[in-house]
Amino acid sequence: MPAYKARIYANGTITKYSNGEGTIVEIVATYNLSEEDANQVLAEVYAKRPDLATGGSA
Repeated sequence: MPAYKARIYANGTITKYSNGEGTIVEIVATYNLSEEDANQVLAEVYAKRPDLATGGSA
């Protein structure tokens, strides 16, 4: 997946997480991405919001 798409998914994931729509992993799973693409999105989320990687609150 191109990096710009991963950033778009990551921003959407962070927004949904902030709105209480589930955990980061649950939200990314709803996108029906390949495992490789999902991992890319998760890496982007955790790069933008390192506190979420350690289970911190939004």
